[in-house]
Amino acid sequence: MKIAGRFLLIPLIIFCIQVLSAKAQNNASIEFTPQVSLTRFSANPINKLSGQVYGAELVYHRNTIINPAAWMRELNLKSIDVIFNYKNMSRVKRVYQPIEKEFGDSYGLLAGITIPLISSNHFYIDVAPSFGGLYASKTWYTNGNPIIGAHLNFASRIALKTGIALNDKIDLTGGIDILHYSNAGTRVPNNGMNVVSAELGIKYNFHRLNSNDTVTRKADFIKKHQFDLGANVGRRGVYQSKEGLYKTGLYAGYNYRLSHVWALSAGIDAVYYHTIYDPNRNLETYQSNASSFKRWRVGVAVGPDFWMGNLAAMFKYGYYVYYDSLNPVKTYWTTGFKYKTTKWLALQAKIYVHKTEADYLGFGFLITR
Repeated sequence: MKIAGRFLLIPLIIFCIQVLSAKAQNNASIEFTPQVSLTRFSANPINKLSGQVYGAELVYHRNTIINPAAWMRELNLKSIDVIFNYKNMSRVKRVYQPIEKEFGDSYGLLAGITIPLISSNHFYIDVAPSFGGLYASKTWYTNGNPIIGAHLNFASRIALKTGIALNDKIDLTGGIDILHYSNAGTRVPNNGMNVVSAELGIKYNFHRLNSNDTVTRKADFIKKHQFDLGANVGRRGVYQSKEGLYKTGLYAGYNYRLSHVWALSAGIDAVYYHTIYDPNRNLETYQSNASSFKRWRVGVAVGPDFWMGNLAAMFKYGYYVYYDSLNPVKTYWTTGFKYKTTKWLALQAKIYVHKTEADYLGFGFLITR
């Protein structure tokens, strides 16, 4: 915990420096929102949970009204956000076979965007999705907690927020958000945690911006047609062990860019198993819905890409054309991020999922032409 605490101080120090800088004060706001849970649940219905979750968020909003990029204009983007999320889980326990203090605190650091739904001079309603990392203090390996399998987790959060301007600097804010975190199958068990919270807070605007501050850019060129060829490598955890089973993912697909923000893509996913399922070595080779008797599985998938400059979030739903699986699995979905480093090369992080169960998270590259 001491090491984790020191690690978390680094982004908080950077956060404070950014907020206190003169440049930030001309184009930013900071928000503090205490939270209380409305409900909490795991992906596995067997592990029903009870108990209240308390927490808070500290959010730094960098406003994007002045001189926005093309994708920001298209979304009517309000801000790019850095979020520090804290949750006190000490009151949460499983309904059946609870363990004393099985859920500890969690500390999340996320990046996100805020998109206005309704906006006026004194009142607004926004939607704010975000993604990042989260440290959970209690896991299977610390006290037998069957829901959280690792200290380090991936976190996603979406919030519906409203605000009322009390004066030129201060807003009263409120809203509801859903936070999910899990380790993407790098350690098993990995049912993950979901917390739905209500919040009420205060937002301080260093300089309140309005439509008169907007500067319009020239239209940016969009390349409509693109072919992708990619590869990634990742590891799925072995049940109740710190060992792992490696896989290599290959992808070939086509993208059609609809706008600065949206694209449609379709392609073929092929996954190579470095270790296949062996009934005589069940505990060592069992991968739940991802268990395969053969080295390869192949599927076709289609879905949208959501572009934010050179960064894109990927979503696809697919059907297996070849998969000799232990369980009757016919469909899958993938999601992740890709970041273009040049016109023809992108780095990617991609997760494969069966129903709500993560298979593995792969890191690799995409060649785009």
